[in-house]
Amino acid sequence: MASDPAHDPETQAARNGVVVRLRPVGEVDGPRVVELFESLSSDSVFNRFLSPLARLDEERVRALTHLQPEVDYALAACIDDGGRERFVGVGRFRRVTAEVAEIALVVGDPWHRLGVGRMLLKGLTGKARDLGLRWFDSTIEPANVRLLRFAEACGFKGTLKYQNGLLNMRTDIASLFPANPRDPIEDHPRP
Repeated sequence: MASDPAHDPETQAARNGVVVRLRPVGEVDGPRVVELFESLSSDSVFNRFLSPLARLDEERVRALTHLQPEVDYALAACIDDGGRERFVGVGRFRRVTAEVAEIALVVGDPWHRLGVGRMLLKGLTGKARDLGLRWFDSTIEPANVRLLRFAEACGFKGTLKYQNGLLNMRTDIASLFPANPRDPIEDHPRP
């Protein structure tokens, strides 16, 4: 899995210097998904699944790895762990209408605040644009302040509604990681 982040667009260095490679999740990835799940704190499990799960059963592992190409897309953030590939995060979306997909991200606790979530979101955003999607919907536990700050930092723009004890966020995909970012200073006249 050795790759040079400077020459491989699917490979980037995390803030700790470790090389992270993004790739689609496939049917053979059940063991890596379970291993990632086992690296999560109970808070991270709850924030991802909105339920306190002790383990992933076979049915859920199958649902997370056996995707319907026209509906689902999942991207793994992988590292080389002594010659063995290991997932340190997974992002996914599921198309619910022609223009809307539900999105979810999870990053292993040791990898929080190292840029892995941003890498995954950027990869998912690119794929969503390629598929003609316009909106990401997400359901968030209101106490998950870290995720709300992350969303704000990544440019999430849209609506946020409180419903049935959860936050429902709809985000304009065009606002995320624009292809040609403009510096806001350009909007001001020069002296």
